[in-house]
Amino acid sequence: MKKLYFFLALTIFAVNYSAAQFQTQYFDGADTAFANSVNVELDTASFNVWQIGPPQKIIFDSAATAPNAIVTDTIYNYPENNTSRFIIRILNQLAPWGVLALEWMQKLDMDADYDGGIIEYTTDHGLTWQNAFNNPYTYNFYGFQPANHDTLVSGVNAFSGTDSTWRNIWLCFDLSWMSQFPDTLMLRFSLVSDSVDNGKEGWLIDNFLSHVTIHHTIPEAKQEKYLNVHPNPANGIVYIETEKRMEFHIIEKMELVDQSGKLVEKWTNIPTKFWFDTEKYQSGLYYLKIKTNIRSETIPLVINKSK
Repeated sequence: MKKLYFFLALTIFAVNYSAAQFQTQYFDGADTAFANSVNVELDTASFNVWQIGPPQKIIFDSAATAPNAIVTDTIYNYPENNTSRFIIRILNQLAPWGVLALEWMQKLDMDADYDGGIIEYTTDHGLTWQNAFNNPYTYNFYGFQPANHDTLVSGVNAFSGTDSTWRNIWLCFDLSWMSQFPDTLMLRFSLVSDSVDNGKEGWLIDNFLSHVTIHHTIPEAKQEKYLNVHPNPANGIVYIETEKRMEFHIIEKMELVDQSGKLVEKWTNIPTKFWFDTEKYQSGLYYLKIKTNIRSETIPLVINKSK
């Protein structure tokens, strides 16, 4: 296992939450304390096409910040029947509240629907991996073109298709929710190809940064109520959002019960920004019982499949 270290920029809060230390590192070697670094692991035991260096292809002709980027081969197109991965580890101590935002720049050139770039995360040292796309435990995931978020023929959510413009991607997690896991957060970036070689360049990534923030980069309107559940009536996704707090804040328990009081579904220790799909439930009146570490509320929820 080949290990490469680079620094992930970290916003560090001062006591008054106004001062910040901001640093960057672009794949040219660790130049800061180990505790503030991210461990990048490239598995060289298998045919792994991820390389760090100056891109020298047609679409991938340069790094976002010269000279180096991480790319599925700096010169050649990615091959068929290949799965290539790298893993990053966020080693710094995280705050008990706020948002962890992982940021990077990328370009894409993959066979749409068939080949894709998959991003997964684990909080248990790799025993289980979760896809970051369409995941209710992900605080936010944005910056990419909607057309490049694809469900591959294999059924996996991934980046796919071509986007020759540098996109600034953000993948965010709630720190109060993350603080319940003692392990280092790990993220796995995988390019997976099928048996047909379409002469595509793959996946180009540069300028990884990490920010621990109080307020997220997307403007979020201040909630008038402590708890917001919408839409209601619902036919599909139901969003749960609590008032933002500058303290540890988590939903300890959430239960969906029907009119008779029967428990339909239960969630424990989830982020205060969450969602679930009503597709598997029948139409009718339900009650969503939500208990955070601050207060408890019960919200009547109407599921109406006739819409």
